Amino acid sequence: MISRELVDYLLINACNAAVVAGVDIMKIYNEHTEFDVNIKSDNTLVTEADRVSHEKIKKYLSQTRVPMLSEEGRNMLFEERYRWDLYWLVDPIDGTREFVNKNDEFVVCIALMTDNKPLFGVIYVPSEDKLYFSDPDRGAFLIEQASDKRGEAFHINTLYSLSVHLKPHIWDGKRPLRVVVTRSHMTQETEDFIEELRKKFGPIEEIHCGSSKKFCYIAEGKADIYVRLTSVFDWDIAAGHAIANAVDATVRHIGAGDIAYNKRTLVIEPFIAYVKGIEL
Repeated sequence: MISRELVDYLLINACNAAVVAGVDIMKIYNEHTEFDVNIKSDNTLVTEADRVSHEKIKKYLSQTRVPMLSEEGRNMLFEERYRWDLYWLVDPIDGTREFVNKNDEFVVCIALMTDNKPLFGVIYVPSEDKLYFSDPDRGAFLIEQASDKRGEAFHINTLYSLSVHLKPHIWDGKRPLRVVVTRSHMTQETEDFIEELRKKFGPIEEIHCGSSKKFCYIAEGKADIYVRLTSVFDWDIAAGHAIANAVDATVRHIGAGDIAYNKRTLVIEPFIAYVKGIEL
């Protein structure tokens, strides 16, 4: 069990790291019309901004002495990480494709993992200067104009006073179901799944969005379901998973089963997130 004092300390570090990294990302984003893009062995994209963000986050989180597993870090062997009971799970830029395409739908993701489950999550949306975070005891929160309000640094006594508490959202069936899906990885299977939802629930408002920003739509009540029928990696969804949990939304694999993290492959199979009031 992690003490309240330790949670506060780690959450503040994560929030500061995400915003500082996001500010650096936006400097690169605004200074270039095109980006040098490399393709990694897993066919994902990486840019200078990914690496800059990784190093800035690493600098902040290293002072916590909690190990960090990052998409842009060195390849941690399963034999090295499977014993971890507390670690950071980081995506320096979730939505690199959106970053490269300049559609603003990219985020910084940091999750604190305990016993291979997300204890809390932090998602910063650099293009909107919005900081979403969850607390295992207090719920989910949003700070707008986060980089301006942060000043020199967030402190625990100001973090909550600057934020809006995001309340659990319930779909009551009186309006169209809002389904958010990936912008860059849309498949026929996803379209077929949405059609099945339409048969069951009636009219659907379909929202296309990149990155873990889709979890933020769930947290703010702007979407009722987020469905992903192509695989992702642990760092893509852990922070969003924690934030969704904090507003009493359900996140699970398609069909059944809890999300399992820190497996040998770090691959997450198709999953769905949905708010209260929906029976699937």
